[in-house]
Amino acid sequence: MRTMGLPQRLDAVFRTTVSVLILPVALIAISIWALIRVFRKAPREKIDSVYWSFAKIGVRVGGTKLEVHGLENIHPGQGYVLVPNHESNWDSVAIVAALDKVPVRFVAKREIADIPIFGWAVIQSGSVRVERTGTQADVDRIRKNMAARPTDLSMIFYAEGMRSRDGALHPLKKGAFVIAIAHGLPVLPLGHAGCYRIWRPLKFRLRSGPVVVEVGRPIPTEHLTYDNRDKLRDQTFDAVRELRARARKRVRELGADPGGID
Repeated sequence: MRTMGLPQRLDAVFRTTVSVLILPVALIAISIWALIRVFRKAPREKIDSVYWSFAKIGVRVGGTKLEVHGLENIHPGQGYVLVPNHESNWDSVAIVAALDKVPVRFVAKREIADIPIFGWAVIQSGSVRVERTGTQADVDRIRKNMAARPTDLSMIFYAEGMRSRDGALHPLKKGAFVIAIAHGLPVLPLGHAGCYRIWRPLKFRLRSGPVVVEVGRPIPTEHLTYDNRDKLRDQTFDAVRELRARARKRVRELGADPGGID
């Protein structure tokens, strides 16, 4: 992929420089905007718009060209436990932008929640902080958040637990599926590709390029019990793997290497 006729290496320098100059400022401004809306008890839809606004700014500044398939699987007014693969810090930007007008929040790791201003905004606006240690405190926070969640609000769980360092799909942890069963929420599998190439873990470089997001069919949970959590996890893993493979194939058809491991 190229930007304004620049070769790939110069494109990466250009995108990284522009992003460093614009995105931190935009992130702080939008986080303050979100906090003001929260403390003024603005309608939740006003806070949703903050998430969508930053995601749209991000994909535009980053030169990310989104292609989304399967949005017809999302039914307005229905909340989901969303389970995507996780391979880059760019995942959240791409997913929120791809699911435009779908209200979402995150189960966010402590390192994100502790970032001044941004982390405060994420948590105060309805996302939930976890330690990634599987502690009872984590479980209690998630359950409290889910109990207070509006019925149309979906929660994104990165069930692999952390970004994939090698760009492969790794086994899913059980937490998302325990929560989905406990609250009778359908699990919505997502597979995406392109973010690993755009912003690799532990690299300070942003590239332009395509991202393909595949939205799978919801997996119902209303008749499941806690004992079904492993089966639900395995079913979701298979769906995410298939959707991710489809997305990676499409990225290659668009002329880019998605990076990572098939």
